[in-house]
Amino acid sequence: MALNAYALTTVARQKEFMGVTVPSYDTILERLINQVTEYIERYCDRRFIQTAYTNEVYDGTGNDKLMLQQYPVSSSASFTLQARQAIENINTWDDIDADLYFVKNDAGIVVLTGGSKFLKYPQHYRVTYTAGYNFNAFANTTFLETVGAGDLEYAVWKLVATVFQRRKIPTGIQSESLGDYSVSFRASTMSDEEVREILESHRRPYGFA
Repeated sequence: MALNAYALTTVARQKEFMGVTVPSYDTILERLINQVTEYIERYCDRRFIQTAYTNEVYDGTGNDKLMLQQYPVSSSASFTLQARQAIENINTWDDIDADLYFVKNDAGIVVLTGGSKFLKYPQHYRVTYTAGYNFNAFANTTFLETVGAGDLEYAVWKLVATVFQRRKIPTGIQSESLGDYSVSFRASTMSDEEVREILESHRRPYGFA
């Protein structure tokens, strides 16, 4: 068992938060960090570690904005916005000139200029970009706090600590299997209002006001 490459914290940092010094719990903490990372990414509907996305296809919105699936968008990596050459499902695409749109990097929103609209056709646009926080807990080099998202790592610490403390209590864990050891959370694990607020602040929004 090893930490996932996109894990949101490390065993050493989790142990420091919990005040654990012995190595005997390292394996279970590693597994819980992986499980909590998966849970948080599902809850927030996004991948947090910086990742390159190629030819991600989107429906037209009918307005001048397109919300990307991932954010924040890297301003130093290449960004390509394309539209199909026809409304039919034909795999031929034209680049949209970068002068014709803005990218709100922090929010992951593309805005067309000059009153143009993203035509409301299904699967009509595609985007190649890089998004997420530039950290690497897996390599133990940079962490979420380094990139201004330390509250998210704190939420991981609290959730892992909660499940670790309750792992032998039936009300704290829905299921546990030996070997692959999986944990699913009940609603009670989100009863911590501080954690809930943190996750809500990082949750991918839907639509526009």
